[in-house]
Amino acid sequence: MGDDTVRIFGIVIAICGALAVFGGETFTIWSFGLETESDFGDSDLDYKFGTTELYASYEFKYDGESESESDSFPYDDDVECDCDELKGFFSNLKMMFYGLILFGIAIAYFGNSGDTENLPAVAGITALLSVGILAYTFMTLPGAFEEDTGFFESIDEDEAFFINDEKKDNGANLKVSAMPYVGFFLPVVSLTLAGLLVKPELMD
Repeated sequence: MGDDTVRIFGIVIAICGALAVFGGETFTIWSFGLETESDFGDSDLDYKFGTTELYASYEFKYDGESESESDSFPYDDDVECDCDELKGFFSNLKMMFYGLILFGIAIAYFGNSGDTENLPAVAGITALLSVGILAYTFMTLPGAFEEDTGFFESIDEDEAFFINDEKKDNGANLKVSAMPYVGFFLPVVSLTLAGLLVKPELMD
């Protein structure tokens, strides 16, 4: 594998980490939605979870009229967002993404200097970190959301990272959805690239 390729891979890995931390709503990690249909009107609630802010939007429709609003709330804003568990989760996750940025820069440096002796070790750590980010998010984020809001319990739904469910509750039709968003797949990119660098000779 050429030095230019190693440098490009490192830059892309660093960019993946930076987008997760600084990419705003476009690169949020996870989304949760609840659509409600009833005789009193239809509503659509949507949450998107970024590493620094929670993005919320709400729309209500009744008798041909509709109202909507959207806002974002930093996790450390105790007035607008009572999000202690989410704040703790995303503080840890941001540190992991900062690590991804640093390892990406290190890999880019190896490619720039041509000294790739330590490249496989650093690439291996980067790949493990990427796996750790994915596993930590998948296993912990829904629970942190539930601890702060009690949302799953209120609609009689089990905590899960992936949900696509329809049910009835007190005469209302509910559609519940939860799924990864764009930012969740950034570590998949870094994992793939770092995995290719673990044994760069195989790419020659």
